[in-house]
Amino acid sequence: MKRLFTSGLLIALTCCYTMIIAHPRAGIGLQAPTMNVEGTASSIVSKLDKSLFLTDAQKPRLLGIVTGFLKQKIAIQPLQQSNLKAYTTKMNSMQNGLQAKLKPLLTLTQYTEYLGLKPKSFDETNVLSHLYY
Repeated sequence: MKRLFTSGLLIALTCCYTMIIAHPRAGIGLQAPTMNVEGTASSIVSKLDKSLFLTDAQKPRLLGIVTGFLKQKIAIQPLQQSNLKAYTTKMNSMQNGLQAKLKPLLTLTQYTEYLGLKPKSFDETNVLSHLYY
């Protein structure tokens, strides 16, 4: 009886595994979850404010720049799976655009400090990673 139960369980698990692997939509769940743009942008500005000591005039302008960048980043996200070269090209262009907008907004000291805040690699626990990766 125990042997029959074990065999049945093994067959059931094999069938389930085969169905999951063979399903035409398998792998779709591997896409990155969508981001709360406004919340993420606010968190980024808050973290930058603590490090760069932003003025009251800089904060709303920085929030607008970061929000726009994150929206662009989400718009090109599908390319990361379908056309990595196009994604990389667009992301580099967006990074250059972001830096071009930040440089005149921040003082030289703030901008230098900002560049030093870049994480070595993407880190989900560091909200600034969304600006760089």
